Amino acid sequence: MKRIKIKANYFYLYFSQQKAYFKKLERLLNEGYEITDSIHLCVELKKDNQKYLLSFIKVEDVNENIKDTLKNLDVSYKLVKPNYQVSMLNTLASIRNYFGQKSAYALDPNLVKYLNQKYQNIIVMLLDGMGENILKNNLPEDSFLRSHHAYTNTAIYPSTTAAATTATKSGLSPIRTGWLGWENYFKEVNKNLILFSGVEYQTDKPTGFNTYKVLPYQPFYHDLNVVGKIIEPDFSTEFTFKQTLKKSLDNLEKDQINVQYVYHTEPDGLMHIYGAYSDEAIKALEAIDEDLKEYVAKLPENTLLIISADHGHTNVKPINLYECNLINKMLKRPPSNDSRCLTFCVKDEYKQVFPQIFNSLFGYAYQIYPTQELLNQGFFGLENETPHSRVADFLADYVAVGINEYYFNYKGKNNHIFKSHHAGITADEMLVPVIIYRK
Repeated sequence: MKRIKIKANYFYLYFSQQKAYFKKLERLLNEGYEITDSIHLCVELKKDNQKYLLSFIKVEDVNENIKDTLKNLDVSYKLVKPNYQVSMLNTLASIRNYFGQKSAYALDPNLVKYLNQKYQNIIVMLLDGMGENILKNNLPEDSFLRSHHAYTNTAIYPSTTAAATTATKSGLSPIRTGWLGWENYFKEVNKNLILFSGVEYQTDKPTGFNTYKVLPYQPFYHDLNVVGKIIEPDFSTEFTFKQTLKKSLDNLEKDQINVQYVYHTEPDGLMHIYGAYSDEAIKALEAIDEDLKEYVAKLPENTLLIISADHGHTNVKPINLYECNLINKMLKRPPSNDSRCLTFCVKDEYKQVFPQIFNSLFGYAYQIYPTQELLNQGFFGLENETPHSRVADFLADYVAVGINEYYFNYKGKNNHIFKSHHAGITADEMLVPVIIYRK
């Protein structure tokens, strides 16, 4: 800890380790200090005439203007809330309407002009993490993807893979399917399980629990009287985008009407590791663009290809929530769902004070909502949709939504440190491109 006297009875305490910061904060609160201000993840406390300003954010020039210095660190991000009038669910509703079937969601007004002819093949492709900002900043204007950019949608919320890919495959919102994040609490095993695998999130140990059995869904094309295919990589082995595209081409029946969902894991994986605008992410997207040029050249006539993303990405820094006993002691179980859309099941005696403490500590980085308020606002689907029976368990009492460059590491010290992430409501995470190619 570094202690600097600002003025009489007012001290600035800097902690290079977040764990020490959270411990000191809790100790002062237990000694009767009260929080009087919160500035850029820093907390000011007072007892009688004594004041402390606690920080784990490094500042070079610490003087009597320290609060102004910290406020100047604030960055205001453009926020985009979910809009289920201009999302992938609306794109899928339009495709279902094209084949004479209904959907709970409004038609995509931008897709109408592309559905004015008969197609033998309609392909919906998701490139994981390729948000509007990623496309614009990581590829040149004359690239295949940018030159065929048609319009922009908002991502499904949470803007994360498990929720958005399932919504795309099923044509249903997360509130309907129960696929609300990366991992959720299952009362049968009293653990948080990764939805895709059934593995325990905190320990990475298999549980044998089949999440798909309790969260089943049908593909959006199940009743369209077409040859429907889900084209995904074989995640048990190494794979390339070229192989996935070849599989797509090989599964287009010549004398049938085909509808496909095609998915690729990049550039998401590399952006998590290296950053949203890293050389590695740029090279990956350039390779994807080249592979797509070869792919579309081989597509048969009368094909409509719709390419989008499950979510975007934003560069981030970690907050080690697992080290914050002040918050964790208020919870019945560990937080869950996703690092930038985190849910909290709060002990009864703390339900009133929890949002106040949370806002004092993390209000710069997250907006905290009572769960019902987000449901009423239609964050996870249309307000009038009947929630899946698991929603109450999964979303619990409060939901914290990421609004700038921080994310919660709530797993532990051995968790991977992400350079870029998603599941918040910044424009970088929530705006996704729609690329249209007709042949």
